[in-house]
Amino acid sequence: MCGIICVLGKSNIGEILINGLTVLKNRGYDSCGVCYIENNTLKTIKYATPHSLELLARKLSSTSITSEVGIGHTRWATHGNVTVSNAHPHLDNHNRVSLVHNGIIENAHELKLELEHIGYHFYSQTDTEVISVLIGYFLDNQWSMKEAIELTVRKLTGTWAVVFLHRDFPNKIWVTRNGSPLLLGIEKEYVIVASEHTAFSKYIKQYVVLDNHDIIEITKLDGTIEYTKNIDSYQINDTVHEETHTPVYYGVKHWMLKEIYEQSDSSLRAMNNGGRIQSASDVKLGGLDSHHTELMNLQHLILLGCGTSYHAGLWVSSIFKHFDMFTTVSVHDGGEFELVDIPKNGKVGMILISQSGETKDLHRCIEMARDHDIFLIGVINAIDSMIARETDCGVYLNCGREIAVASTKSFTNQCIVLTMIAVWFAQNHGKHELKRKKIISDIMNLPYQIQRLIEQYEDIARLSQFIDTFRSQNSVFVLGKGNSFAIAREAALKMKEVCYIHAEGYSSSCLKHGPLALLTDGVPVILLDFESEYHDKNWNCFQEIIARGARCLFLTNMNRNTTITQNHHHVLIEKNNTFNGILANVFLQLLSYHISVDKQINPDFPRNLAKVVTVF
Repeated sequence: MCGIICVLGKSNIGEILINGLTVLKNRGYDSCGVCYIENNTLKTIKYATPHSLELLARKLSSTSITSEVGIGHTRWATHGNVTVSNAHPHLDNHNRVSLVHNGIIENAHELKLELEHIGYHFYSQTDTEVISVLIGYFLDNQWSMKEAIELTVRKLTGTWAVVFLHRDFPNKIWVTRNGSPLLLGIEKEYVIVASEHTAFSKYIKQYVVLDNHDIIEITKLDGTIEYTKNIDSYQINDTVHEETHTPVYYGVKHWMLKEIYEQSDSSLRAMNNGGRIQSASDVKLGGLDSHHTELMNLQHLILLGCGTSYHAGLWVSSIFKHFDMFTTVSVHDGGEFELVDIPKNGKVGMILISQSGETKDLHRCIEMARDHDIFLIGVINAIDSMIARETDCGVYLNCGREIAVASTKSFTNQCIVLTMIAVWFAQNHGKHELKRKKIISDIMNLPYQIQRLIEQYEDIARLSQFIDTFRSQNSVFVLGKGNSFAIAREAALKMKEVCYIHAEGYSSSCLKHGPLALLTDGVPVILLDFESEYHDKNWNCFQEIIARGARCLFLTNMNRNTTITQNHHHVLIEKNNTFNGILANVFLQLLSYHISVDKQINPDFPRNLAKVVTVF
């Protein structure tokens, strides 16, 4: 999970590289570095500290750079510790070639042993350095740069997106990819290469996406950019520039809080401000309407996601099941999905759920699906991302760019969009009109209920009693039954991600089947109680919790006459039969955020995590 940026043919490369790396920080922020060519010498600057990007920006702003070519990289460590030597860019043994890489070279160890055996040296623990040293080996044997790249990639196993510089060719760059995204932002007089178009949208109007196995030499000659592959052979895409400020610009300290607060507006955008609601009982999803015949022939449905996206799939699966439109409905973590999970008889549809549209585990599932004639539906936030391009149809989340590593508004929009997809199938099968009306009414009420909840708990004083409960805890249990089980899993994930608290999400029915052994005096438990058929069971669960001396935060939409006893907290959530769990989750997002800040953790960039997971 790394971010790549490169510029050729423009004078202000320091500014462009830093702006690009700032946008790409969501792909990793352990370390970063740049390289540019001055007087036929590779100039490399790298940092590996918690404030690497700020240090790099300061260094570049105070450095006079006349070069018009440079590469940059922000890293999330996979091979090797977080050190300057492991940071990119990496060079060959004779400092002729510099490169940045996103992906994993699976046979790096074997190649490294071969190269060491014939006298080549390695100065890092990374798999990437194998590429640069191997390029150097072929250059030593009198191959041209492009030939050296071609020979090198033939020997590689794994995934890669790589951009190369050569000190003797300050007017050239070379790019290649296999399985990892790489985009060319194209202008007549310059080119910017990046892992995603948002990294260059400030400077570029159009871009193309490199094909797998492409190897392209790009040259600036007589003021014009030339390519060894015809750019017109690609689909030309338009960029959409979103101005990126700091959170302080928006009146908050962190992106996570801004994105929690945005959920009233972003949930409206999930329904296209009402444009996706056709009537009281019907939705209009153009991405599905154009594939009506194929979708109506589906007999089995598989929902796939990872992390938060998996929880969204888990949450919506009961809605699909209750509509009774498919022989089977199954939900899988994308990293665990295997061929044996594909139904053997009947036409299969697969919904791939991803905020980034580049989740590597899901991309692996696409390859399996293609081999088994599975119809692919994307529920993606990032427009024109890798998964969005490779699915047969889809519905975008429309929640806007999400910068904080911990997903908040994208989860809410995933649940709304997936629910509308379930309604779309039901209406086209002519089923459950009354149930569809109720769900659509709940969808339309949700944005306003989210806003009221946020306003209710915007004052941190309203949350202070809950924060005190969790401040010094090492473990938390989150319990829910029915649809609330998925919300329990998601809330526990947020506690892990941004609070560094060991949290487990369970069905409230499972408490007595093992986890109850861990409940002792003062252990906090969050209990979610929203479905009428489970109110009594959840109340029994609450009694089991307090009997063991644990402290319970009880979230419900039921106004009980019974008083919640001392040392326990009761939060009443406004009723919305379909989306009560989503409203509770917004409350728990706020709670996780404030616990994180109280513990002096940066909730936007928690340790060891990246927003976009592009490796296995």
